[in-house]
Amino acid sequence: MDNKNAIAMDLVAKMAVEQLAKEQNKNIEEVLISFMESNTGRMVYDDSTKLWWDGPSAVVQEYKNEMGIIG
Repeated sequence: MDNKNAIAMDLVAKMAVEQLAKEQNKNIEEVLISFMESNTGRMVYDDSTKLWWDGPSAVVQEYKNEMGIIG
């Protein structure tokens, strides 16, 4: 994986966590911990899944699906 992909993964993860925190009205640190411990968080950093390529909205939806969050 090249450096550009790693930076893109970080940015998408950051944007997804920010969106989740805002939607759930939760502390960003709390959401970040939960996100990074999730399968979705691992998938963002697994270049073979290309989840990061789909952008933060797709990552948020994947996380919500994983966690059983409706909406």
